[in-house]
Amino acid sequence: MKAMRIWTLAALVAALPAAAAAEAPPGVNVDYSIIGAETVKGKPVIDVQAGWPSTNFGYTLPLSPTSDLSLRFGLLYGFEGTTTSQFGLAFYAPLRFELGHGESMRTLLHVDPGLLFYTTQPGIFGFQFPVGLVFGFPVARGVEVGLGVDFAMSLLVSGNFAPRFVFGPLVGPYVEYHVNPQVTLGLNTRFGAAIDAYSSEGPIPGGTATNFAFTTQLVFGYRP
Repeated sequence: MKAMRIWTLAALVAALPAAAAAEAPPGVNVDYSIIGAETVKGKPVIDVQAGWPSTNFGYTLPLSPTSDLSLRFGLLYGFEGTTTSQFGLAFYAPLRFELGHGESMRTLLHVDPGLLFYTTQPGIFGFQFPVGLVFGFPVARGVEVGLGVDFAMSLLVSGNFAPRFVFGPLVGPYVEYHVNPQVTLGLNTRFGAAIDAYSSEGPIPGGTATNFAFTTQLVFGYRP
């Protein structure tokens, strides 16, 4: 039953780009995106992304006409995007680079290095360094739908110093709507796998475990 609910959610989310294109409101032209394929230009942007597996608070500022930097703090609810509930904290600094900015398609590369801490017993501390591509398609003034393709990577160390490397591919659609030049709303998703490669102490060897992982977050952004 739980798996059925997850796949039903995935099917509904996959239909969002088509729905946005068919019913897109007039919108406005802006020179930035939060989850899309355009970096922030001009004034910095603050945002909140809330859902599973975390709620993230961000501040993004431009580095150049085609790149930007975010400073982000996350409250984690799930372990590495899986359905396993676990509280934790994240501090990371995504870097985004525009690779292409056409009229009908935009492409962006992002790298999200940062630190993780889970409050499990014993505690788990680690480093994250996911990379990904975003393919954006403007469908109306101020409305962009697209697809994100990520490869998540985290190196984790527990209190007993047993290392774990969690990695896996994630793919999912998004939709972003600029209500006006200051306010942005959106929905960001990814679906894929979390492959947990771990080592064990003593005579028991390590191994791997693969779990379903996903991200589904509502997005609110504001540029003063």
